[in-house]
Amino acid sequence: MSNLSNRKQDHIDIVLNEKTEPLQSSFDKYYLPYCALPEIDMAKIDSSAMLLNKKLSFPFIISSMTGGLEKGEQINKNLAIAAQQEKVALGLGSMRVIIRYPEMLKTFQVKQHCPDIPLFANIGIVQLNYGFTAEELKKIVDGVEADALFVHINHLQEAIQPEGDTNFENLIPKLEKVVKELSVPIFAKEVGHGIDFNSAKKLRDIGVKYIDVSGMGGCSWAWIEGYRLTEEANLGHTFRAEGIPTDHALKMCSKLQDVTLIAGGGVRSGLDVAKSMTMGASFATAAKPFLGPALQSSDAVAKVIQQWRKEFIVGLFTCGAANVQEISGMECLKRD
Repeated sequence: MSNLSNRKQDHIDIVLNEKTEPLQSSFDKYYLPYCALPEIDMAKIDSSAMLLNKKLSFPFIISSMTGGLEKGEQINKNLAIAAQQEKVALGLGSMRVIIRYPEMLKTFQVKQHCPDIPLFANIGIVQLNYGFTAEELKKIVDGVEADALFVHINHLQEAIQPEGDTNFENLIPKLEKVVKELSVPIFAKEVGHGIDFNSAKKLRDIGVKYIDVSGMGGCSWAWIEGYRLTEEANLGHTFRAEGIPTDHALKMCSKLQDVTLIAGGGVRSGLDVAKSMTMGASFATAAKPFLGPALQSSDAVAKVIQQWRKEFIVGLFTCGAANVQEISGMECLKRD
């Protein structure tokens, strides 16, 4: 257990204290279609969105961070309280630890603090090749009363990680079985290196209806794992900027029908959330901007959410969009 706790603590420390974003955010390269005379009242803009039959104050999900250690419990609690207060969705960190160490379940059990917003359990897809079946995933979902399950895809991170699991063979048939057997929806997500069209299509074809493209432009988990290596020829440094930028991932995957896209990777403001709506996303997600505040208090997290929602609304106002549906029909413009 100590090795796992150390790894999770390493991740928190590295994200907080080291440079982990090797590329410019995709969203910095675009601007919203500005409308000089919007002909709407900003006070009447409807920023809300529905996710899993629950109403969000704007289309945003706090992405998965941590759990399974003392700080993880406090982080998840503060995030949950703030998410409930501000009506945004919340993803929990990777939960495989609770199968081996059931006592760690308490660090993820925050449903009592956020009963009215979508809460996501989380497991790595590769664990389907390391003994996990639908039964284990059901325990994970039920253990935290989750509304859905994030299945994260992270083969580059696992390749760099000293303790990484790298057998990604024949995972699609196993995930298809899980999709059919689990009672909650499965959301597939990368961890910051992007999802390509063919992979997204495979996921769609087995019944995965929600995909977080989580592209390059935010934290590089190859680089984060690289900070944990001591070798002079550091693979994490070599592969730190490999992957698909978020804008390219959204453009590719938006060609698919019957899939709800989520924009992750480099989302750093409510303005970025608004831009993502014009790129094919229905929701946006971020983690790093909320980690520091989550170590402070739920109020600190809530202040960030409030600021982002204000920025999102002003973004809609600048385009003359009265609601999320209207901005989704617009096209972001690339800077010269």
